[in-house]
Amino acid sequence: MTYFSAVRLYSAIESALFSALLVVWIGGLGEHAQLVLGWIHGVGWTLLCVAVAIGCRRGVFPWPLLAATVSPLGPLGSSIGIEALRRRWVRSYPSG
Repeated sequence: MTYFSAVRLYSAIESALFSALLVVWIGGLGEHAQLVLGWIHGVGWTLLCVAVAIGCRRGVFPWPLLAATVSPLGPLGSSIGIEALRRRWVRSYPSG
């Protein structure tokens, strides 16, 4: 698995976790669940930011992706940016 693919997968998982946290928070589905999801998301988002920063330093990702990752959109911004990069790459290098 490439570094790009690993961070892409991790970003998608973190986006799902962030979405679950929002549902629990907005729906008032439990303070304990909100606390647990909040901590997991906080640590996960920090690790995602570090992974994207490492990818930027290695030249895997452009620096604006790090800005999207640390933005208020968090992992959703990262996932959107990574998918945009992947689509641009697929169009630039078609297989066949």
